[in-house]
Amino acid sequence: MDKKLSKILMIIVLVLAVIGIVLYYFSTAMEIPAEDAPGYEAAKLAESAAVGSFVNYAIILLAVVTIATLALSLFNLVKKPALLKKALLSLGVLAVLFAIAYFTSNGDLVNDASGNVFVDSRKVPYVASTYKYVATAIQYSMILLVVGGGLFVYDMIKNIVK
Repeated sequence: MDKKLSKILMIIVLVLAVIGIVLYYFSTAMEIPAEDAPGYEAAKLAESAAVGSFVNYAIILLAVVTIATLALSLFNLVKKPALLKKALLSLGVLAVLFAIAYFTSNGDLVNDASGNVFVDSRKVPYVASTYKYVATAIQYSMILLVVGGGLFVYDMIKNIVK
């Protein structure tokens, strides 16, 4: 990246950070009087508005960054077809792992902390599908954890041997 673009991006990041710090300060620095004090309700409303503006800023910033990231990633994939091939291969591997997680997950019964059946989901159809998706997500996370941990250990051992 050239120096001019780097400076412009740094200024944009600095401005966004200052706006975030100011909104954070206003959302946390308010002093709320006691509940029986005359200005309590007005102070609570002002605090709520300040926190709301900070949260709205964070959501807007998240949306802008997400859109920019996706757009630049897609542009880079279209620009370099070799990367597109690798990305599609990676998505295929993730899809296969997801299919394995889906077909090995069991969403029939849910147990509470003591081991008793919490809800018999076979009696309520929409609950069964929801539990199946939750079980799939848990299985998928565990598969990714094991694969990622294994690759991490492999890389660490490979670097030690060198």
